[in-house]
Parts: sequence; structure tokens; C-alpha cells
Amino acid sequence: MKTIFKSVVLLAAIVLSSGSQAQVINGDLNHNGDLDVDDVTLLIDGYLTGETESLKSTVNPYMVDNSLVAGTWLSDKGQLTFHENGSLGGFYEGLGYTYKFMPFQKHILLYYDSGKFVAEMKVLELTDETMSLLYEGTYGTYTRNRIQAVDLGLSVKWANINIGANAPEESGDYFAWGETEPKDYYDWETYKWCNGSKNTMTKYCTTSLDGTVDDKTTLDLEDDAAHANWGGTWRMPTHDEFTELRTKCSWEWTTRNGVNGQKVTGPNGNSIFLPAAGFRYDNSFNLAGSTGYYWSSSLRKFYNDSAYSVFFNSSNGVDWLCDYRDRGRCVRAVCP
Repeated sequence: MKTIFKSVVLLAAIVLSSGSQAQVINGDLNHNGDLDVDDVTLLIDGYLTGETESLKSTVNPYMVDNSLVAGTWLSDKGQLTFHENGSLGGFYEGLGYTYKFMPFQKHILLYYDSGKFVAEMKVLELTDETMSLLYEGTYGTYTRNRIQAVDLGLSVKWANINIGANAPEESGDYFAWGETEPKDYYDWETYKWCNGSKNTMTKYCTTSLDGTVDDKTTLDLEDDAAHANWGGTWRMPTHDEFTELRTKCSWEWTTRNGVNGQKVTGPNGNSIFLPAAGFRYDNSFNLAGSTGYYWSSSLRKFYNDSAYSVFFNSSNGVDWLCDYRDRGRCVRAVCP
């Protein structure tokens, strides 16, 4: 690690490089197109920089270290994902790429793994929700994607937020089992897959005592609230995948931003937060703040008016609950 100087604030930074010519004037990088980042040493606001690890300019409002840029950003042209380890990946108009990057003033410098300079991406405007970029003469506006696939060290990755939520502590939307949109009233008369009562099922039924038999025991993707709302490879977890989450992870009742819930930590140390959002029946909200209920995609066999869901609270930990399909519950998605 190079020595850090803390004395001089430069109006025009100088470059101490053996092979490349570049200079920084008032925060703007001028280069000759063949800049080797590994060879360049920049003196900026008293900080000697040039390596990703040593770039710690205190005037940089877009540093990945403070998580303002880190995350996934979406536009109609593609997707950018800034990782906190200093890499940038994604796709643009169908072309995939992987770069190294480092933030610099109101710029982000992209370069190949070999260290050769590629291009300059200038951040024109950054808020918590949107980012406006100038990249090789092209303007683009990106929206922060709040959805993340968290690797807990299990067979599938788990979403960091509920369907319909914008933050991990938000409840999001409530869905009857097999329905893909929230509604104002939850009971058998409004349930999509029956004829007004719990023994008149029209889909997902294995016994004639409960309705028309089709022997479907797992939700089709078109009836899966996670897949219908988020698309891609997102879907609701199966009974087995929820069992894995229950048995291979540690569950800790905690509070996040004033909301009660469970912090679920996987074998690899990564974690997600499940808010205790309660459930909905008729037009009421029930047990929010004290209990969490989350649908699986698995039907309860032989009792087809019910499906499997996980529930938890502060005193009894986490367990299975088979409950009526017409109730509104939260959904947490998974993906490969």
C-alpha cells in the first residue's frame, strides 16, 4: 500500500507515472487512451491513490465504500451491478461484460482485469433511487433494483425483500394461495380457485371431497405470486426448500428499523430478514408485529383447502402451519 499524504489539496493533481500520461484537473481525468491504471499514481486532496484498495478520497460522494453506488441498477437497455469487492458486471443490449472499476470524484473508471483503461463512466446525478450516467457519449438513466438474490449456502438463493416490498422490513403485498395479485377482501367467496366454498376447489385438488381433481400439488408458474410479479427465474419456495431454510439456518427474533421479525442466517454467514407481517382475512390485518406467515408453493395433500406455510413468532421459533388457501399471506421468493 502506498503512503498517504494528508497535507496538500491540489487544484491540479499531478501524475507520478513511469509510462502513461494523464492528469487530473479539478476532478476531471484527461488521458491518452492507453492509460494503465496499475501504473498511475494520483495525488488527490492530499491522498496518494491509484489502487482500488487505496482510493479513499473524502470528497467523493459516489464511493462504493458507502454503498451509494453498490447494487443493481436497471434501464431499458440493460443492467449494471456494482459489487463492493470492486467489480462491475451486467449486460447492455444483450451483451454481457465484466470490468474492474474504481470511483473517482463524480466518475467511475472502468478497466479490464489486466489493468488496461477501457472507458470513463461519468455519474451525472445520483439519488437513492436513480442514477444518470454518461458513458462513451451516451446518456442513460438507471433505477436501483431493490431485489437481491441472497446466497445463504443452500440449494436456492432467497430474495432480500417480500413481493411488493421496497425494503427488507416492509411487509409487501398479501396473497391468497395461488393468486398473483393482492386484494381488499380475503375469503372463500373471493378466492380464485373455488366456487365459493372450501370443498369446491377448481384447481390444485387431489381428492373429490374437496372439488375437481387435477392432482396438482405445486403451483404452476402462472399462479405463482413471485414469478408472476418478478418474472425471470423467481418463484415461491417449495415445502422442501422452506424445510432447508428452517433446519439449516439459525433464526433470531430481532428488530430492523423498528419492525419485528426473524433474522435468518445461512451456513455461509449471509442472512435475510423476514418481517413479522401477520396475515389477512376478510378485510382485516391480523397479528402484524408479533407473527410472520409465508406461503410455500406446496399444497397440503388430502386436505386440499389448505397449503403449507411457515410461521414464526418471538416465543415459539419457526414451524409449519397448514392453513386455508383463501387467507392473505406474505411471499418471499427464491431463484436458482
